[in-house]
Amino acid sequence: MAKLNEYNLVFKGLKEGRHFFNYSVDSSFFKEINDSVVENGDFKVEVTLLKKSQMLQLDFSIEGKVNSICDNCLAALTVPVSFEGTMYVKFGAIYDEPSEEIIILPHEEHEINLAQLIYEFIVVSLPLRSVHSNETDDDSCDDEMIDRLNQQNHHEEEAISEDDIDPRWEALRKLKNNK
Repeated sequence: MAKLNEYNLVFKGLKEGRHFFNYSVDSSFFKEINDSVVENGDFKVEVTLLKKSQMLQLDFSIEGKVNSICDNCLAALTVPVSFEGTMYVKFGAIYDEPSEEIIILPHEEHEINLAQLIYEFIVVSLPLRSVHSNETDDDSCDDEMIDRLNQQNHHEEEAISEDDIDPRWEALRKLKNNK
């Protein structure tokens, strides 16, 4: 967890106005996060802090890539990820998160750790499906694996005879085959 201390942003002592901070995120960052869905990635994070007398505005710009596997062919894949967003930090009696964009810190706090926010912004920016773009030969699905998967699917369909199919599911099978 000590590795995540480098993502502490100390705001006490800063003058009102804009301040700029840069962070790097790599695989060691993701290893420090409990139950991380990302194992390996490389990101540049830029944070612009607008300090006001009663609140802080944190503007995040995150650019990078995550190493993953293709959901179609199971080959290695690099997924580009970018995020732009704003968080507001207000001050109150106790820590609270009343909404997705607002954090309330106790008045006596002098810093905020951005590691969890950065991680969450990266995760919500990941695509639902990671697949090759097929725009170039270098970035296309593994044809051999796709053929194997299609053969397996074909063998499974042959193994199911018409008598074995539950009539309640027949309508769904027809929809699947009529794409």
